[in-house]
Amino acid sequence: MKKVLVSLCMAGALVALSSCRSSKDAATLSSISGEWNIIEINGAAVVPAPNQEFPFIGFDTKTGQVYGNSGCNRLMGSFDVNAKPGQIDLGALGSTRMMCPDMETERVVTEALNKVAGYTGTEAGVALTDAEGKELVILQKREQKVLSLADLAGEWKIATVDGAEVVVGKEDKVPFLAFDTAEMRVHGNAGCNLINGGFSQEEGQPASLRFSQMISTMMAGPNMELEGKILKAIDQVRSFAAGENGVIILQDAEGNAVLTLVKNTEGKLSE
Repeated sequence: MKKVLVSLCMAGALVALSSCRSSKDAATLSSISGEWNIIEINGAAVVPAPNQEFPFIGFDTKTGQVYGNSGCNRLMGSFDVNAKPGQIDLGALGSTRMMCPDMETERVVTEALNKVAGYTGTEAGVALTDAEGKELVILQKREQKVLSLADLAGEWKIATVDGAEVVVGKEDKVPFLAFDTAEMRVHGNAGCNLINGGFSQEEGQPASLRFSQMISTMMAGPNMELEGKILKAIDQVRSFAAGENGVIILQDAEGNAVLTLVKNTEGKLSE
């Protein structure tokens, strides 16, 4: 009788432990939402280069968009939001093609992300795993910088539209937006035509942003498709947020990134 009771007690303890572990490791799609620093790869800590931030990855679980930075280049892509909980495929991520002093971190990050097939919860945050469930990448939630309207002042190149990198042809003009925060006015170029208008904020919402009364010239250019996408995205903007390395993210009503802006440091684009 005692042996039976001991066995039952041990079985109950094992069930309890199993339940605790399942609860700890359980991960749903919502648990990966947002932006995450990549702090460990294949068991080795990630050490950013001097004056650089951690490489990071962001998941928009409403639209299935992936974005981030692998240490030098911007990442972009998509994933299946209808996959089983705990499963994700990041093998088709695209990136820009810049060269940086530290390309080794870039190589390690991209190689690991190409092998990712799933995700699970950890004490630090989230782990991205391979097809066998081995932890490849450890993620830690990023702290978001709080911006004010003053942070928008000046000229900004339009770097991406709806997650796609803006590629400027030889005959195209550089798409940009320039904010006059004192007058609440904006001007710029959508790739061919000049644009002008105003912007406003909702009372008590310092991160809100909405463009109004935007007008443009009516010239025809070589890449009117890109211009159309930029103008459509501008009309959808409802807020702004900080990205990595000083990037500004303009978001729609659902918080999805529709435009990303990079500060212009190469002389005035409006001249």
